[in-house]
Amino acid sequence: MKKFRRRTRLFITGRFQIRYISLILFFMFMTAVLAGYTVYVTTWVMFGEKLAAVYPQGLLLDIVKQVNMVLFLRLILLSPLVIFIGLVLSNRIAGPIYRIQKFLQKVSNGRYKNDLELREKDELQDLAGSLNLLVSKLRSERQGREKTLDAVKRDMGELETAVMEGGHDGKRLLEKIVELRENIDKFSVHDL
Repeated sequence: MKKFRRRTRLFITGRFQIRYISLILFFMFMTAVLAGYTVYVTTWVMFGEKLAAVYPQGLLLDIVKQVNMVLFLRLILLSPLVIFIGLVLSNRIAGPIYRIQKFLQKVSNGRYKNDLELREKDELQDLAGSLNLLVSKLRSERQGREKTLDAVKRDMGELETAVMEGGHDGKRLLEKIVELRENIDKFSVHDL
């Protein structure tokens, strides 16, 4: 099994990763807002009247503003961490997508020699396995066609030799023509 180096670039496929990170950030902010709102409202409903009796109203408003500012700053300070985590997680999908695209480009150019290999923790392992199976079948079909084509070329050469030598042995020529036709019939219309 091939040993992989660590990916050095976390940002591989821009649009995909930006959308992925944006979704993570959106759900993080929505969860934070919902959780914060729930805790915030519950706390102020339960303690608001008691605190209003202890603190003057102006001081209570300052405390509320400070709490709001601290919550907002913590949310902003956590954003880079969430972006980094999103980038690392999206890389496990974006990296394989990038490799699969490169692999399919090679296959479309007729290069079937190597299998697609992904890193152990990458996603899309099942897709890579299916693509490898497909390429393996294409590889064996191609080898079969090449063998058949070689046989056709060989038979054509023998026919040419027999015709050029003269002394046409009709039976031998007929056998070669039948062999040639059988080999040609192995190629179906969609193989060409």
